[in-house]
Amino acid sequence: MENKLDQIKELLLKKSAAKQHAFKRTLQVFNMLKVEAKKLAEQLSKEINPIESRVEIKYYEKGDYEMHLKFSGDTLVLMMHTNIFDFPPDHFIHSNPYIIADPMREFCGMIQIYNFLADSIKYNREGDLGYLVARIFINKDQHVFIEGKRPLAFTYDDIGKCCINEESIHTILTESMYYCLNFDLMAPPMESMSYISLEQKNLMSYSSGMPTGKLLGFRNQSSTDITD
Repeated sequence: MENKLDQIKELLLKKSAAKQHAFKRTLQVFNMLKVEAKKLAEQLSKEINPIESRVEIKYYEKGDYEMHLKFSGDTLVLMMHTNIFDFPPDHFIHSNPYIIADPMREFCGMIQIYNFLADSIKYNREGDLGYLVARIFINKDQHVFIEGKRPLAFTYDDIGKCCINEESIHTILTESMYYCLNFDLMAPPMESMSYISLEQKNLMSYSSGMPTGKLLGFRNQSSTDITD
């Protein structure tokens, strides 16, 4: 029994402590993203609005763990998960020499970046889909790797070499915005909209449009929607 208690103490001192440090680092990174997103919104508004006042660029927060960066018809939604994650045994992170040297480095906090249509949020169209742009994983040393769209996933694919700083924060946000601006809303095939129910008609009247996702102009949850 005493041996089991010793093991519990060791896990608390090592694993639990590593997770607490990872949470703290992830929150620091999320706050850095907030600062940079606000700065980008102010800079772009200042440069674009005198030329085209109808292009709205706006930053706002939805609590401690969610923020939005709206630029014209797109919104980046960034959400920080409050839990810390490990990875499956066959995940590539386990073969990284940096992780092998200290397995406590594999525990990561997660920040997710989604692309929503601005109108989806404005009109609270709850059936609309946001598309995953990137998942940012941060460990106790503030090292990072990113899963998601190119070029982010290729630039930040080695947790042993990639650390977060002001330059990388700027890159993550600008590359995410650039991806969204080149990922356009497509009109759905006519056959998919050849009839609607009364419920759908009422929904259109209530929320200013059918439930919409960017890729096909209507709901589509296939995993291929977000794969390059």
